[in-house]
Amino acid sequence: MQRICSSLSKEGYAVTLIGFVKKNSIPIEHKEYHQERFCLKFTKGKLFYIEYNLRLLWHFLKHQYDIYGAIDLDTVLPHYLASKKHSKQVILDAHEYYLGLPEIQNRPFTKWVWTKLEKWIYPKLSKAYTVNESIAKLYETEYDLEVEVVRNCPELEALPSIEKNEKYILYQGALNEGRGIEELIEAMQFINSASLKIAGTGEIDELLFELPKKFGVADKVEFLGYLQPTELLIVTQQAFIGVNLLHPTSLNYYYSLTNKFFDYVHAELPQLSMDYPEYRLISKQFEVALLKKDLKPDTIAESLNQLIEDEDCYNKLVENCKTAKQHYNWANEEKKLIDFYKNLE
Repeated sequence: MQRICSSLSKEGYAVTLIGFVKKNSIPIEHKEYHQERFCLKFTKGKLFYIEYNLRLLWHFLKHQYDIYGAIDLDTVLPHYLASKKHSKQVILDAHEYYLGLPEIQNRPFTKWVWTKLEKWIYPKLSKAYTVNESIAKLYETEYDLEVEVVRNCPELEALPSIEKNEKYILYQGALNEGRGIEELIEAMQFINSASLKIAGTGEIDELLFELPKKFGVADKVEFLGYLQPTELLIVTQQAFIGVNLLHPTSLNYYYSLTNKFFDYVHAELPQLSMDYPEYRLISKQFEVALLKKDLKPDTIAESLNQLIEDEDCYNKLVENCKTAKQHYNWANEEKKLIDFYKNLE
């Protein structure tokens, strides 16, 4: 969101970014665009979504905008209602395939509510953009909605000279269900030449903390917790292998194109990723990862050991990352973003 808001602001748009305060929120840094955070009584569950959407709607009733940009399905209702009241445009910035989220798959009523809302509002949207071709095609097919693709790629920057003194495998991102972290920790039983660092926090922290002891790999696994972006960047650049594992039982994961995938590419870091549509598409252009469908611990270990031991394979992926990031970077994606908003006028 900071990239998007900064790019639009530089183009001359008056941008307001609205969010909410979390327990681990750091103070807002001064930006060239306006930022607001709501202090909410509820931080999760149905009451959180109700409170946040009501606060958004109240804000929109007091402040009029020319374009209302909703981030995903869970904020689209107040944006849509405000756009109707003020006769302005409403657009969707879809970061994921929301109805495919694993968190709602086993909650029939919750999924029913979100499905009804999506089917009611999405056909009425002015326009939309999303993070990859797969999700764009899903929404275009389901709602005859015009959807552009703006990938969330990092800015292209020269890498500092950093020595990789420690050979470690890196997982970065939320510690939630379906991300293959449990299998990755179990796989460390079969890896002797590298350790594992896990950067992030999430819903299954406590479960994951117990697994290294269970599998006898406590000396090989380190939990780094939440890192600031600048800290995470250094940890990523110093890593030896990146990991991007996702269970196919979630359509949101199956059709994903994660931020960490591009973070690894820009760090020139070979990675183990999933053989799903978007990763397969990019790998056909630039082979930057080993792609696997199997999330069994022994299969994960076999692939990681291949990257550790096969120097020719490893170096080839490093060189391909250098080429790929010249194509997949924010300077190129930013042009699509600006064109999207200009075409609304």
